Amino acid sequence: MENRKVTVAITGATGLVGRALVTCLSKEYAVVAIGRQKNDLLDQLVAQAAPQACTDIVPRLADVTDLNAIDLAFAGVDVVIHTAGFVDPLAKRETIFAINVGGTENALSAAVKNGVKQFIHISSLSVITGQGDQFDLDENAPLMLCGEAYADSKVEAEKLVKAAKTIYTILRPGFIYGPHERSWLPRVSQAIATGQAMLIDGGARETNVVYVGNLAAAVKGAILNEQAFNQVFNITDGEKVSKKELFDAIADGLGQPRVKKDLPRWLVKPVCQMVSGITPMLPAASQTKLARFSPAAFRLAAVNQGFSIAKAERILDYNSSKRLPFKEGMAVTMKSFTEKK
Repeated sequence: MENRKVTVAITGATGLVGRALVTCLSKEYAVVAIGRQKNDLLDQLVAQAAPQACTDIVPRLADVTDLNAIDLAFAGVDVVIHTAGFVDPLAKRETIFAINVGGTENALSAAVKNGVKQFIHISSLSVITGQGDQFDLDENAPLMLCGEAYADSKVEAEKLVKAAKTIYTILRPGFIYGPHERSWLPRVSQAIATGQAMLIDGGARETNVVYVGNLAAAVKGAILNEQAFNQVFNITDGEKVSKKELFDAIADGLGQPRVKKDLPRWLVKPVCQMVSGITPMLPAASQTKLARFSPAAFRLAAVNQGFSIAKAERILDYNSSKRLPFKEGMAVTMKSFTEKK
């Protein structure tokens, strides 16, 4: 089957990952861009990608929590790339699970019903991270529930994918950055700009970030790649980037002073645990203010996140020549971030 005849459906097409995939894949594949509601963004996305596309881009409306709608959206599709998800750490656990677990279950059901050849699931490295330091961890690490709603929802979603009666490929990216990122970067940027951000133990520990364009390249390498069938892949930029380097890149991009405040992890950890324990009982405004003490924020700032991507490099042809380096990716990201202010 020629590539140009393969039809790829992308759920969450207006999100950070979905938008990058529509742009990347429409150069070779027929793309069905699935958004959950009619809006200008979906139309703009199709219009922007169309001039470079070799095949048609078809927008379809479907919410992953609506099984009938997603079933119709997958009609005539060869490959599904499931990027739709909910990442707000302040949202209620049941809301996050309804979309990340229930939505994945619906997407899988619709994929099986429509005879989809491959289901590519965008998961997260948080499913094997927990709150402990990780060093060069590979895909053989066991799934680990940690009590954090988003991470736990991704664990449960992976279980569903592996149990489904369809060929799957699971990609586990770290903290994704790139133009239009609206989950963790605005919060970190705000903390840096207001002087609330802090380094933990000098920010020397490794972080696990991935530029959205690099993730898109990994997804492309997985499409109908038989070696990737029923396999799981860790995806990062493939560089050892420290927490300090990440914070410095954000501060420099904002034109703000670099973070100087530095506290030991032994002191910060119990404070974060205490705050995160009481946060759910507080008003929404207070929860927002305390987001920098959330488990996800602690993981970003204080936990060593070292993951091996050797498997992806070997099987998905995810080599360094196809990846944008961290410094360049952050420059593009921060330029986009500051321009929209």
